[in-house]
Amino acid sequence: MPPNKPVEPPSIAASVLQPLLVTLRQRGLDVEPLLQSHEIDEARLAEIGYRLPEQQLIRIWQQSLQLADDPALAIHVARITSPQAFGILGYVLSNAVNLGQVIRLIVRFNRLVFDEALIIPRSHANGEAELALRRDPEADPEQNRPMVEYLLVVLLRLASLLAAGEDMAARYLRRVELRHARPGAAVERAYAQVFGAVDIRYAAPQNLIAFAPEAMTLPIAFGDPKLLQIMMEQANQRLRELATETDVVQRAGASIRRRLLGRAPSIQVVAGDCGMSRAGLQRRLAQADTSFQLLLDQCRLDTARTLLGTPGQSISEVAQLLGYADPASFHHAFKRWTGQTPGAWRRSITE
Repeated sequence: MPPNKPVEPPSIAASVLQPLLVTLRQRGLDVEPLLQSHEIDEARLAEIGYRLPEQQLIRIWQQSLQLADDPALAIHVARITSPQAFGILGYVLSNAVNLGQVIRLIVRFNRLVFDEALIIPRSHANGEAELALRRDPEADPEQNRPMVEYLLVVLLRLASLLAAGEDMAARYLRRVELRHARPGAAVERAYAQVFGAVDIRYAAPQNLIAFAPEAMTLPIAFGDPKLLQIMMEQANQRLRELATETDVVQRAGASIRRRLLGRAPSIQVVAGDCGMSRAGLQRRLAQADTSFQLLLDQCRLDTARTLLGTPGQSISEVAQLLGYADPASFHHAFKRWTGQTPGAWRRSITE
């Protein structure tokens, strides 16, 4: 691996797109051109490993506002988002003890959805519980506005849902700070609907919402400590899997191995799992002195050796599982890789 390799841009679980797509379709809008323009496979949105670059999500939000002709779209989408939209993380949060633990769990398992820390919890001098979004000093506040609105309103909505329908805005919300300038009248009306009469500060140093300190002690309505432990074990397992996929070659290889049995995944599919475009994956693999075909061949060889060493697996079945059209194609490929036919290699390890 060459030194000083470029830092992988942060990605977000693609599943967070689902509430947006539901809203657009409910309005009678065709989302297929939008998905196609970003080479997104909607059928895969629920897959744990399917992630998209964060900047791509920001562009999708911008384009969706134009498609819907609604500058307050992100707020409307946030108001229909449930904890389950965040997969395993949502189920973990639903079984917490109180809202304070919900925030701690979001911080702990953040990477299940967002590569980089999303929320920075802290206490204000007056005791308020502040939830600040990660700040990118180089980000354009106006370009980021839809994503920021969505995330802040989702935080408020999830707090209300988890705390047995408490009106968090009316009873506990104390302040909202936004980096972007004061928006148009339509967006301000939407703000009033979700934030109530709370103080909203524009052109602020960062994006945050602040709650009264007692909000963090609100119990979660249907939290189950035993189920929480089960869900946390699953979340920890997924974090361990993600930790082994931080390098682009490892991530691409892990994607290929997950998808290999039955057919060979395309570079487009693997690039999507890695949270990048096809060209981006090709470029990063080249920087690592490899290519998609070489990586696919290596994964096929590793899997072939495992399968050939398994009693009862015929060579024809192994060829099919590795995505080859016929045993002859697998035969030629295996001999090119090892200098032996599959049958000869199998005999060599059993003799």
